[in-house]
Amino acid sequence: MTALTAAELTQMRTDVNNLMPDTCNILSLTKTSDGQGGFSEAWGTATASVKCRIDKRSGREGLASGAVQTFGTWVMTLPHDTTITSAHRVEHGSETYNVVHVDSDKSWLASVRAELEVI
Repeated sequence: MTALTAAELTQMRTDVNNLMPDTCNILSLTKTSDGQGGFSEAWGTATASVKCRIDKRSGREGLASGAVQTFGTWVMTLPHDTTITSAHRVEHGSETYNVVHVDSDKSWLASVRAELEVI
């Protein structure tokens, strides 16, 4: 594999960022004690207005609530220095997604890609 210079990698990141037409919010979970041994959960914005691009990857069917439902997976591309894990959720437009997998282990880290599933 050919090594990139720092300038080439910076240019590649700039080029990839220019292909991200949207923004999203990365959400994190907060658990608050209810004082009786349990807790309540709330999702709040961890990082707001992150540049992104979302592409539909595939669709599948499954049984949910006694009926056949169509489920889809999406791939979201984010800037190379975005902090996101499978513990996060993503808000994009009017949809909220679970983060299924994050692919950030690459030779040339020009972007972070996350596989998403609609909640």
